[in-house]
Amino acid sequence: MYKVLLKKLWSPPRALAKLLLIMKLTTLILITAFLQVSANTFAQKVSLSERNASVTSVLDRIRTQTGYDFFYKSINTKNLTNISIQVKDMELKEVLNRILSPQNLEFEIDDKSILIREKQKSFFKKMIENFRAIDIRGKVVDENGQPLAGASVVVKGKSKSVKTDQYGVFFIENVDEKDKLVISFMGYQNLEADAAKDMGNLKMIVENAELDEVVLVSSGYQTLPKERATGSFVQVDNNLLNRSVSPDIISRLSDVVPGLVFNRNGITPREAQSPISIRGQSTIFARQDPLIVLDNFPYTGDISSINPNDIESITILKDAAAASIWGAQSGNGVIVITSKTGKFGQPVQVSLNTNITVQQRPDLYYLPQISTSDYIDIEKMLFQRGYYNSIENDLAKTAFSPVLDLLIARRDGKISATEADSQIDAFRNKDVREDLRKHLYRNSVNQQYALNIRGGSQNQRYIVSAGFDDNLASTVGNSFSRTTLNATNTYTLLKQKLELTTGIYYTASTNLSNAISNSEMNISSARPLYPYASLTDQQGNPIPLAHVYRKSFLDQAHAQGLLDWTYNPIVDQQLMDFKTRLTDYRVNLNAKYNISSSFSAQVLYQYVNNTSQTLWRQDKDSWYVRDMVNRFTIVSPTGTLTRPVPYGDILTISDEQALSHNLRAQLNYNKVFTNKSGLNVIAGAEVRELATKGFSNRHYGYDSKLATSSIVDYLSNFTSYVNPASTVNRIFASNGLRDLTDRYISYYGNAAYTYLDRYTFSASGRYDQSNLFGVTTNQKGVPLYSAGASWKIDQEQFYQLSWLPSLTLRATYGYNGNIDKTLSAYTTAEYRAAHQSITGLPYASIINPPNPELRWERIRMVNFGLDFKTKGDILSGTIEYYLRKGMDLIGQSPLAPQTGMTVFRGNTAETTGNGIDFNITSQNLRGSLHWNTDFFVSYATDKVTKYLVKPTNIAGSYLSGGTVVPAENRPLRGVYSYNWAGLDPANGNPRGYLQGEPSTNYTAIRSSTTFDDLIYHGTLRPLIFGALRNTISWKGISVSANISYRLKYYFRNPALNYGTILAGAGGHSDYSLRWQQPGDELLTHVPSMPLLNQSQRNDFYNYASVHVKRGDHIRLQDINLNYTLNKDRMKALPFRLAQIYLYANNLGIIWKAADGHLDPDALSSFPVARSLACGIKIDF
Repeated sequence: MYKVLLKKLWSPPRALAKLLLIMKLTTLILITAFLQVSANTFAQKVSLSERNASVTSVLDRIRTQTGYDFFYKSINTKNLTNISIQVKDMELKEVLNRILSPQNLEFEIDDKSILIREKQKSFFKKMIENFRAIDIRGKVVDENGQPLAGASVVVKGKSKSVKTDQYGVFFIENVDEKDKLVISFMGYQNLEADAAKDMGNLKMIVENAELDEVVLVSSGYQTLPKERATGSFVQVDNNLLNRSVSPDIISRLSDVVPGLVFNRNGITPREAQSPISIRGQSTIFARQDPLIVLDNFPYTGDISSINPNDIESITILKDAAAASIWGAQSGNGVIVITSKTGKFGQPVQVSLNTNITVQQRPDLYYLPQISTSDYIDIEKMLFQRGYYNSIENDLAKTAFSPVLDLLIARRDGKISATEADSQIDAFRNKDVREDLRKHLYRNSVNQQYALNIRGGSQNQRYIVSAGFDDNLASTVGNSFSRTTLNATNTYTLLKQKLELTTGIYYTASTNLSNAISNSEMNISSARPLYPYASLTDQQGNPIPLAHVYRKSFLDQAHAQGLLDWTYNPIVDQQLMDFKTRLTDYRVNLNAKYNISSSFSAQVLYQYVNNTSQTLWRQDKDSWYVRDMVNRFTIVSPTGTLTRPVPYGDILTISDEQALSHNLRAQLNYNKVFTNKSGLNVIAGAEVRELATKGFSNRHYGYDSKLATSSIVDYLSNFTSYVNPASTVNRIFASNGLRDLTDRYISYYGNAAYTYLDRYTFSASGRYDQSNLFGVTTNQKGVPLYSAGASWKIDQEQFYQLSWLPSLTLRATYGYNGNIDKTLSAYTTAEYRAAHQSITGLPYASIINPPNPELRWERIRMVNFGLDFKTKGDILSGTIEYYLRKGMDLIGQSPLAPQTGMTVFRGNTAETTGNGIDFNITSQNLRGSLHWNTDFFVSYATDKVTKYLVKPTNIAGSYLSGGTVVPAENRPLRGVYSYNWAGLDPANGNPRGYLQGEPSTNYTAIRSSTTFDDLIYHGTLRPLIFGALRNTISWKGISVSANISYRLKYYFRNPALNYGTILAGAGGHSDYSLRWQQPGDELLTHVPSMPLLNQSQRNDFYNYASVHVKRGDHIRLQDINLNYTLNKDRMKALPFRLAQIYLYANNLGIIWKAADGHLDPDALSSFPVARSLACGIKIDF
């Protein structure tokens, strides 16, 4: 209902105003006198006998006896006191007087209806009060001056009350000028103020001790108050999500959630949906990343398809009580993502958010690389030794670098030594990284636009949103664009008993991958691009590189009529056409029927259609196509050319479609009892099917204008034009089909009972079945459960700590599950077509042997938590300690060789882990200058306690970076090394220990080293991690800085390998620090260069303890600066609110334990570059 307030244009003089008022009152008295109506008497008889009964129940008895219906006007029946009454055959009017008069109520009978209201004051008393009555107007705002919609404004001691509108404004008529107003809003202290015509802005003060009452956490099955949750939940609200700027939603969780860490340095498996671990790792071969839930259902699509501007909040489920409701998918934790929705009774709100992010191009000089001059000197040395003689004569026609070409020309007398040396020395000042930086890299630019419109009426709420992202990657040729459209509507029907929700989500994205990688420019498969290469001439025109084949061979081929075989990376990049299109449709349907105020039933359904189409069109003039055509070309004795691979484009198509159906039926019971107790129960069942189908094929001689291609012979063997001795060569075929179906059926239940608002007990159970498992019936499913309890100690009578008014203890116990989808209880094989066989016949390869005892992995979790808040909410936080045990984990077991397999993969492994999550928030300053601090620290360990396969090659199993071979009583990702004995003073050879003595017998050291002989340094994954975030705000300005840290972990520093140096393939810049003369061993640990490559020597040095460093570091992760413009402070603004923001990310390392310039989290690739985003968000 809307009220129209008219501003008076003219006010009469005071004396005249009083005269007019007297005339009004006189007229009113006369009219009242003439219109007096006598009340009818009613002879209806009533009999009652009630003791300590509620007024409403007694009136219900009267309704049953008399047929009269009762209506209440502005009365809260819960505030009425219970009554006792015993009458027999008494008139209705007298009975009602007996009941209602003590309650200060009166009634009015009209036909068969009785209206009950508060007693009206006498006419003359009202007339006197009207002389003092005023109309008041005001606005309720929060501590930042933002309007509080829905705040309650009550005239103290009276029944008059209103709610503030969406702008925080309220208006109350006929208020005594001596009255007081009481304003209340959940999460804020009550405010009392004297009544006045213009109340102005009434600022509320946060009372954080009550704030938890309105904080809700979502499990994906239900939403419940955080204070009634026994499990470990962490909610990331919309403000924290929007603090950072990124095109994806998952990266916004970095360094803000206790227990959640982003894995780096290659720890994340390629098939993982996200690089996240929650509370460490409890599995070995099964899925390692957490389950992603989007709007109540598991999300299996590409995370980049989710627009962060459509997301309202994210809840992290970390322990069994929180996550076990998700059963066999919850072993690694659960991330529950909730999309934005409209609100009932909300006026239309329009929000526009746009930003642009610029990120520095990668620092190509970051990775240590041998200098150009040293590289040339090594080439000259190897040439003098005759190393390249075999390459000159090889049948592969391997390409020569320009320096090697000059050395050959000088040797063969084609140029003088002076001329050769002059041209070679000209290369020494050249560094190809500058050309790469200039032509193949750039600053990345991300643009983001988002619009959403939401609102609602009494019986409907809705949201419509649209988003567009356009991103240019730092590598030239790569880009990403995304369009999202969403529409969600909720309708209430049947007097708001039935709630229907429909949601349609559409995402379309295009990813272009047309950049040239460094490896594509390698001079050969074993030798990278030489450091003195030039991509352009002095005029900036692209020029060819020495690539794969030597120039003399290319000239010969061209003379025979073959296609131009030269390689020009800049031109080739422009011919690339590699795109992936992702289309994601999601349809959500939800029907909920409220059977009573406490009991409801709902059915949820989701349909998902994820389509991925990859089109890789290689232009006929690209080097790839020309190379393939030429390699298969047949030259007859007469010079006639036959091309088994037609000269034309090559089009490779890969298409995959994933269709999923999710259906859930659920009963909900939520009852709050009068004794501050409550019961919340859900129970349901769900079925799920995920069907994935895909195909791939390749078209040779493709003509895009005519959409035609040529037929090629995939089965015949052809002789290579490059190497005539190679006669078994087949044309590559990229043809395949894929068809997978996963089905699940589950039954679940969850209950939580709160007693006296003090003790809460919870229990959860789930039974999952899947078509992936089971020959044995009792192995097809897995029961998983949890139990928990919480105790609000501060509610106890004995609790007297006034400085700590909130203290809650929680404990949970339960089981989560996990699944390895690569395994099956049945024998499975992969079929291969004839063209993939040497024999030209189709064949099949066994992937899994039969395993009828295969079962789900289980993870047992015990969690203890303590939540606290000090007086005035100066400090608040949580500390949690947990224990984790992985059981029935997929591991490998040894098998007898006569079975045809040496190892068997099944449920044979176990792990344990424990950790601590601690977070604390402090309110350092309040008022116009506000300063708060958020700090968290997490400690997470894991250990393998059972693994049956014991490697025989110790060095090969545990010294290749972070180990992937489990070792009992050690972490899953351990860092090991040889014991380092320094350099031999006589010759600079690296030394280890053999039988306790320094030795250079590398073969003996390697073969005799046992697992116990290896030095165990620690884990590759940080044991301790966290962040410190400070936010300072003053009026409309706010600045926030986040400092993250990772501690107690190790990494292996990249080291010099003489195997690449002596192969003319370059290497580490430590080459310049090598031992060259006695005494150098006191200054360096880099060994001398041997005459010939010694692989055992290289391996020992690379895996010696001297290269293992502590990864501990602290970095300034990001800074957010924003300024908010508010219509309340600037009335002329055409919008309600606008926020201008700057966000700087990846700012740099403040401190690190290891020396050198390398980032401990970026050892073999470029670190994430600094970026700066600026944007504006406008709410209308």
